[in-house]
Amino acid sequence: MMEQKKLNIKTLTEIFNKIAMEEGFKIAKSFDPLQYFSSRDSFFKLIDRMIDYYVELEEYEKCAVLVKVKKEHGWKQPKVIEKKVQ
Repeated sequence: MMEQKKLNIKTLTEIFNKIAMEEGFKIAKSFDPLQYFSSRDSFFKLIDRMIDYYVELEEYEKCAVLVKVKKEHGWKQPKVIEKKVQ
């Protein structure tokens, strides 16, 4: 299990600022946002909430950046299973 540190609004703002500065394409190796979460899953859930927020604002470029951040930290996109229409 990952070491959990206190996550408050200041820390959260710092995380988002660092992600924004790097534009999600190449997170600085010295910064690991996972250190502030109890698990990768909780980190991914927070990113998903941010994506939902930006979808509502129709800021799809930011959504794409956040998906890249997830992938850089081990997230794998689920396979889509298509139903055959008969």
